[in-house]
Amino acid sequence: MKRLIGYVHVDGVAYGPDDEIPAAVRRRIGDHAWADVAEAPVIEPDDDQGGDVPPRSGRGSGVEAWRTFAEKNNVGTDSDMSREDIIAACERDGVVEPEQPKE
Repeated sequence: MKRLIGYVHVDGVAYGPDDEIPAAVRRRIGDHAWADVAEAPVIEPDDDQGGDVPPRSGRGSGVEAWRTFAEKNNVGTDSDMSREDIIAACERDGVVEPEQPKE
């Protein structure tokens, strides 16, 4: 049996080593995130790491909120980056799912 070795986010939902993961979601998580139950180390998130994903618009969606979130998730940023640049970097690094176009 396989178990997640850490926490992953799929479509904005966090899944961890002890969670029941739907089959459709399991198929979307890469092999690198799984280990056999006997050898799976459990990686607990630090309280001050990760954090909630800032909204992409409205209150709390500013560049500083995104910069703080990115830095907590080890996504490289610099002072010249716009909010959109930081969001793109978070998407590129797999920290957040790319925003789906509205139909």
